[in-house]
Amino acid sequence: MVLGSTAAIMLAASCTNSSEREHRDTAAEEVDSNIDVTTKAQVNTADINMDGGEKAFIISAYSQSLYTIELATAAAKSKDEALRNFAKKITPGYQKMLTDIESIAKGKGLTLERNVSEAQRKELDAIKQLGSPTLDQQVLQKMQMLQASFTTLFKEAAHLQSDVIKDFAKNSMSPIHSQQAETTTLFNKANETGSQSTRPGEVATQ
Repeated sequence: MVLGSTAAIMLAASCTNSSEREHRDTAAEEVDSNIDVTTKAQVNTADINMDGGEKAFIISAYSQSLYTIELATAAAKSKDEALRNFAKKITPGYQKMLTDIESIAKGKGLTLERNVSEAQRKELDAIKQLGSPTLDQQVLQKMQMLQASFTTLFKEAAHLQSDVIKDFAKNSMSPIHSQQAETTTLFNKANETGSQSTRPGEVATQ
């Protein structure tokens, strides 16, 4: 009798949990796919559990966005007007990425700080000591590397369980791709006119 009662209780609990889960999933699916990522994060966060893959994605995307903004700031020193305009143009997009990631992270109980790592800071400080065209080469080469890294990161996000993160990655992919051609053009220009005394890649994180 005890075993029978226990089984009945477990069955009832399972049915209740299934019902509640179905209700949550239905509510999440009814969210308008056109709303912005931040709002969707607030709506869906309660249904998503943080796991190692999601945390790694959030931290990586946040760190790379911060670093890209810092590179854009360094580009303000460039003598190349086209590079300065490009850096100014892309900065708002990365700033929005930061706020979106912060909102997603906050909903999952993860606190982020707007600080690059010590190694990144040293690298940025070294780049900022350079002048054009070497500065331009360094900034643009690292932007190319970051764009490739973002592309890989966002593709891998498709395998995560969080719909919020997957939507964020999908929506962020297009702006990254749209920047790649212009970055390559500016990089080639910097190489054609630049000094060969310091080749791209010499300033690196130690």
